Amino acid sequence: MALLLLVCALMATPTLGAAGVPAHEQPPIEAPPIVPGTDYEYRNFTTIRSTIYEVESNHSDIVEVHDIGDSWEKTQGLADRDILAVKISDNVLVDEDEPEVLILALHHAREWVSSELITEAIINITSSYGKDIRTSWLVDNRELWIVPVVNPDGLDYSLTADSMWRKNRRLNYDGSYGVDLNRNYNGSENGDPAGAWGGAGSSHTPSDITYCGEAPFSEPETIAIRDLTCSHDFAIELDFHSYGELVMWPWGYTFDKTAADSSLVSIGNQLAAINGYLAAQAIELYPTTGDSLDWLYGGADVYPFLFEIGRSFQPTKAIDVWAIIDENLPAIFLGIELAGDRDLSDFEIHHSPVSTRPWSVTGHTIDAVITAGRGVNPSSTALVYRADGGQWTTISMNRTDNDTYTAVVPRQPAGAMVEYYFTARDLGGIGKMSPAYSPYEMHSYTVTPVSAPPDADAGLDQDVPLGALVVFDGSGSSDDLGVVNYTWTFTYDGREEVLYGVGPHFAFELPGVYEVTLTVCDDEGQSDSDTMVISIVEIPEIKPIAVLVVAVLMIVLFAARAGVRRRPDRG
Repeated sequence: MALLLLVCALMATPTLGAAGVPAHEQPPIEAPPIVPGTDYEYRNFTTIRSTIYEVESNHSDIVEVHDIGDSWEKTQGLADRDILAVKISDNVLVDEDEPEVLILALHHAREWVSSELITEAIINITSSYGKDIRTSWLVDNRELWIVPVVNPDGLDYSLTADSMWRKNRRLNYDGSYGVDLNRNYNGSENGDPAGAWGGAGSSHTPSDITYCGEAPFSEPETIAIRDLTCSHDFAIELDFHSYGELVMWPWGYTFDKTAADSSLVSIGNQLAAINGYLAAQAIELYPTTGDSLDWLYGGADVYPFLFEIGRSFQPTKAIDVWAIIDENLPAIFLGIELAGDRDLSDFEIHHSPVSTRPWSVTGHTIDAVITAGRGVNPSSTALVYRADGGQWTTISMNRTDNDTYTAVVPRQPAGAMVEYYFTARDLGGIGKMSPAYSPYEMHSYTVTPVSAPPDADAGLDQDVPLGALVVFDGSGSSDDLGVVNYTWTFTYDGREEVLYGVGPHFAFELPGVYEVTLTVCDDEGQSDSDTMVISIVEIPEIKPIAVLVVAVLMIVLFAARAGVRRRPDRG
């Protein structure tokens, strides 16, 4: 198997030269020209720096750029280049208890396409947040630390002076320049002398392209990565190089397997299945010591994966660059996701959702079967729900039978849409959700009625004198389960009035025609409305002179009638 992988790797990459170093990495006789005829504009360090600070400005809620160290030339006052790390997280200013992922690119100056990929990954992740379900979930549930350029001095020198330059730009004691940053880490740190810094695959001759430096972490660039790593608890690291179309994992100095080999192999094969690359232990390509891969695993307990992307250091056509970016972005996303449980222990939440549930006065019992290889933490199991897009509410679940856990969603009105998801942790502290990208995707059901809706009856229209007390009557309303709520609404003096009860009253002091709506609800939350009209009649005012005239006329009429009764009979 090892021989087969080696053969496949060699088919995907140039042949090996002296001392086990790939032929394309042998020191050139003279500096080759910058790649001619390219139609893709590679970013220099200044452009990458501007890009990531612009991303921070546009997405300050999820992005924070950190200066984690200086390039060698900056330490000498020769340039102003920093080692920049982009943190991406939903609570970016807080160190949350979430799986952390480290992503590195451009240890080697000439591998321009690696920094292009990672810069585009930063843009893609941040611009997709809140729009794409999976991206949003990953930002909410991971802390990402991304270094798009580990070797900024080397990048700018390679872009302007020597396109095949590999190392950083340290001035060595013999007058030559550069240390191979990916041979400057402190070896495997596993007690095996063969894996120590400065061993196989590295050179102690300063002019060689694999020169490992004067000591482990002698370079400010690797010190920056070391200090960042040691100040965090990274679960997975993705390290991008070019080229060869490979995905590799430790060890790189020996064919021996790591203690985590089964997990590394599984994850490596999953990553390679996405981009179509060959998956192999790093030693299958050629031996290395002092590289980031072995140190991150042996010295920092990180599961690292090195990608050799594309088929050349600097693809000249934009279509080829974008093809490399497109084939590797999904692998990056998978690596970020797998950081949640890098040992891939069994952990499942099984639930069979139904689209409708009949209304119930006691609510609805929701169950799920939760199993975990490390064991389920029973105090962590919860159901999170909301009704009709309202606020999320969390309910603890109870274990009822074997691996079945239940919770009760309180009764909701008929017609309500209830959305929900499950959360749990195993005894190792690993979290799980169902659906996987909750709450951006959810289970749901609609509450269906079990009885006919109510029939509202607001009573007959009324003509009422101004100032009289109007008594409303909703007693004609009916429902199978009984009406539990009567609400009367109308507009009065420019504002809405709301009355409650079957027979409330109201005094109208302003004339006019008022439409009064009665809404009745039953116990299921079903409702019906009916409208009646109140016409307020103003009685005409009687003037004093009119009263006097009427009084005189009545007196005259009375006197006249009295005279008729007293008239004497004729003789």
